[in-house]
Amino acid sequence: MNNGREDIVFSRDTVEFVTVAAEFCAYLERANSHNRKEFVDTLLKLLPLLYLKAQMLPDEESISDDGLEQFVTEDSYEILRMNIAELLADKDSYLDVFVEEMKYSDTPITKNISEDLADIYQDIKNFVSLFKLGINETMHDAIIECNAHFREYWGQTLVNTLRALHDIRYNTALEDGDEEE
Repeated sequence: MNNGREDIVFSRDTVEFVTVAAEFCAYLERANSHNRKEFVDTLLKLLPLLYLKAQMLPDEESISDDGLEQFVTEDSYEILRMNIAELLADKDSYLDVFVEEMKYSDTPITKNISEDLADIYQDIKNFVSLFKLGINETMHDAIIECNAHFREYWGQTLVNTLRALHDIRYNTALEDGDEEE
């Protein structure tokens, strides 16, 4: 095994990203065990950390030309999305200005935090699952693919979602029931 490949797989930056990524996935999987306030507060801490750690991933070439295995099924994606949507209820939707279609639209584009989080989760969960296989070449390519997806898609989605969660936490009144559990 090439030392450079092992170096990125077991580098401090990668290990820290894997740790935060696994915690993010586990937290979303337990979404229905939290109240809305606690859920929003925790995500306002986890998402910036996930973004920061993703920025530290190396930008290299894949080893294999084969596609990587996908672990998140449509059903598991939809169950996670629905659990988050139910938890956020009327706070789930927000107006997004960073959508490509916005250039051509006279009306605002509405997005859902639950769908955004499920999209990010899907990519991160696939990454974590590939990493758990413990195969160095697969782990290497999972890092490269996750980094590419971060730059192309889920990084911007994360920032947009963070903005919407910030609005829920600080600019809208959370109901009394949001704090009970």
